[in-house]
Amino acid sequence: MRPTTPPAADSPEEDEVNLLLLLRNVSTHRRLFLLVAGGVFALALVYLLSAQPTYRAQALLQIDEDQGSMLGALSDVAGALNLNKSIDGELDILTSRTVMGEAIDRTQAQLDIEPRHRIPVLGRLYARLATPPNGLADPPLGLSELPWGGERLRLAHFEVPRALYGKPFVLTAGEDDAWTLSSPDGEEVGRGRLGQRVDFNVDTRFGPGRGSIQVEELRARSGVSFDITASSMQTAFEEMGRQVKATETSKDSSMIELTVSGSDAERTADFANALARAYVALNIRHRAQQAHLSLQFLEHRLPALRAELTRAEDALNAYRMRSGTIDVEQQSEALLARVVELTRQQTLLELNREASAQQFRPTHPAMRMLEAQHAAVAEALTQADAQIRALPAAQQEYLRLARDVAVDTQLYTALAANKLQLEVAEAGTTGTAAIIDPALSPERRHWPTTLPVLAGGLMGGLLLGFLAVQVLAGMRRALHDPLEVERLSGAPVYAVVPESKVQSRMTRVRGGSEDPLYHALLSRQSPTDPGVEALRTLRSTFRLALREAGRTAVVFTGPTEGVGKTFVTANFAYLLALTGVRVLLVDGDLRRAGLGRYFPDSVAAPGLSDVLAGQDTLEAAIQHTDQEGLDLLPSGRHRVSNPGELLARPTLDVVLREAEQRYDYVIVDSPPVLPVGDAMTLARACGAVFIVSRYELTNGRQLVQTLKRLTQVEAKICGHVFNGLRASRYGDGYGYGYGYGTYGADPKR
Repeated sequence: MRPTTPPAADSPEEDEVNLLLLLRNVSTHRRLFLLVAGGVFALALVYLLSAQPTYRAQALLQIDEDQGSMLGALSDVAGALNLNKSIDGELDILTSRTVMGEAIDRTQAQLDIEPRHRIPVLGRLYARLATPPNGLADPPLGLSELPWGGERLRLAHFEVPRALYGKPFVLTAGEDDAWTLSSPDGEEVGRGRLGQRVDFNVDTRFGPGRGSIQVEELRARSGVSFDITASSMQTAFEEMGRQVKATETSKDSSMIELTVSGSDAERTADFANALARAYVALNIRHRAQQAHLSLQFLEHRLPALRAELTRAEDALNAYRMRSGTIDVEQQSEALLARVVELTRQQTLLELNREASAQQFRPTHPAMRMLEAQHAAVAEALTQADAQIRALPAAQQEYLRLARDVAVDTQLYTALAANKLQLEVAEAGTTGTAAIIDPALSPERRHWPTTLPVLAGGLMGGLLLGFLAVQVLAGMRRALHDPLEVERLSGAPVYAVVPESKVQSRMTRVRGGSEDPLYHALLSRQSPTDPGVEALRTLRSTFRLALREAGRTAVVFTGPTEGVGKTFVTANFAYLLALTGVRVLLVDGDLRRAGLGRYFPDSVAAPGLSDVLAGQDTLEAAIQHTDQEGLDLLPSGRHRVSNPGELLARPTLDVVLREAEQRYDYVIVDSPPVLPVGDAMTLARACGAVFIVSRYELTNGRQLVQTLKRLTQVEAKICGHVFNGLRASRYGDGYGYGYGYGTYGADPKR
């Protein structure tokens, strides 16, 4: 019986990914899962305690969109016309280089100031836990020259040559608000006190340079140092641009929320307020400029309007003196009022268009709106003129002159009043933007916060642990089903042995190897155990399996150690002896003597190695056990450096043949196949081989390789024993209870 190894064809079940399989992998590799999940969670906790905090300061601004053009009456035509800039445009202005640059100058944001020599992780953690409000943390272990929390340095001025941008200067605190400044090369370049401006010389790669510094606030113990790194305005603008966010609070609300993030709570609030004030100041300057331009425009137009009004009045008076009394009908009076209003609107639109042309291009929506309104008014005037031409000549002339006087009077009066308003506005201009809520120094850090970090660490750990066990399971492709064994090997599985709780307790007895229970056979200690029942199934088919082999010497082996072959061999031999046949149990593992656990008295006794070496006879080496019909041939006390050479001697075949003549069955417990070649030598010398594989330990690759090696030595593979099957909560286990309940055991029985 020597079946060839079939190709490992993939089955649909093998490639199918289902939830039960994934959960089973997690259960199998739960130690790895918990290790990865716990490690990631621990890293998240360390990050929470030691990460650089980020604070967020917020200011609220209001944009008054109801303030129209500085032209006053000129912008009253067609209320639908809105010349104000949108909130989106104001957001761009708020984060523009002009506004940001002014805020950077005011707050010295182009300077990066950090305490020097702070211990990584532990130093920041200590500072967070031990720093009192507005004070310094007490230095542990007397290390007072290191920063431990609460240190602060604020500069009113710091200027260095551009060649030294990005290179740290070192300011060291002294006694009584004194300080010393060192260059990036470590050379002292200046000394001073709080509030004192100090000029200094410093060497650069391009030659000597000049710098200056003024310390506004210094809170640190004597000997504590700070790194001061200056950067260019461009670099500072890019850096602060990433920390500033301006958004409209809600659509069409005219409210802007300004948010600034940073690692220093007070500096973050200062920059937010400086940015808001710079924006309001720019808005006021822009508003004042608009007032000035509008005033110049009105001062240019008013004299011409005054002259036009005077001319119109003189013409009307002269006509009245020539014509005397003019009979004007009520319909003509209404027509006159309409023409006056339309003419006034047309003139205002022309003036508004002329003024707007100084601010907008012809394609701007505001200019296009003005053009459309001007065309509509002109068409209405054309219709009114047609009605006037239908009147008598005297009435036509009167209406024309009266219209000019009324229109010019209204225009001049309105623009003169607006000029007075603009003069007042120019003297005390207020902008369209105002700070509603200035930024306050944040008391709590925005990031990292406890709940998101720990929740993220937990979820990330669970996810990574889950992925890790799935990858490991995919790489190992451990066997979970006896049908997989049959599919890979082409040989039948004669027994599926479930785990045993009894065997697990026997393995973990308190006294260890000193306790007799540790050495007991499960088949004797608990004969009704499901594992023992499975081995009885093997016993029932054992004779039929050996019929084609023609011999009674049988090897039990496995791909690797830990599959439970010694457990299977010893208990099966005991069960076989209970049927009344004579059985010789041979410990063929000359390296570890695995059967010594169940037969401790045989460890130091002569055995197979002594017989093969010619130091003892087979009859002298065989030990009788307390079970009738069961004898033992230990591994022996003769030790060699390479047991494989001892087994390769022709004596092995002679010994096994002699044993077959004395006993009904010879059961050999051999070493695993893959680590050493001893098992292949034993398998070739015996009549049949049973391969023991283990649930979730043996993988398909190991089983196929074992079959290949045994086939190469022409071993007769009878079948398999699938050991250690667990009654899984995830859908497999086959219910091997036989009415005894649910079973489980230690996999290393």
